[in-house]
Amino acid sequence: MVSSVTNRLIPAEILTSSHYIFGQIKVSQSGLLGMLTDINNSFLEINDTSIAPIHKPSSVMNYTPQLYLVRSEVAAVCLSKRDYMGLQGVMKAGYQRLFPYLVQISTRTYDISGMIEWSGRFEFSALLTEGTSNFFIVNDATLTAPRYPELKISSPIIILNRSFLESLILNKKSPTIPV
Repeated sequence: MVSSVTNRLIPAEILTSSHYIFGQIKVSQSGLLGMLTDINNSFLEINDTSIAPIHKPSSVMNYTPQLYLVRSEVAAVCLSKRDYMGLQGVMKAGYQRLFPYLVQISTRTYDISGMIEWSGRFEFSALLTEGTSNFFIVNDATLTAPRYPELKISSPIIILNRSFLESLILNKKSPTIPV
């Protein structure tokens, strides 16, 4: 007997380069991070969706019960709970100790400040190329859009598309790693 795949809906704020989208993302047991890293699928299904331009996120221009969004166009996903990421987001990197690094990140449209957990000394080149996923996690983050002052999101978790990344600054309060 084949068991059906359990789907659940998680609330999320999704940002593309031109739109602010709020809705319920349909995810399987692998959670949102699993959906974003799935090589067999290139879109997200979002239910009960409100769509607004990023320059006026409070002015909803469209509402739809179902939206399909191309995953490569997603710049950032803001979540209200860490659990929504799925097991891959909750599990730590095996036996490696993770160190918090305070960062400031810039994309063409958004600035994000928060904390990245990294094992050992932070390597920017590894952040850009490590693994098969285009997405990485920024904890306790704040996202702003310098050109659009009305847009400001504070979130415990922001999942950022590294293909949108332009620059990253490590803040001085990041830990010193013994060699």
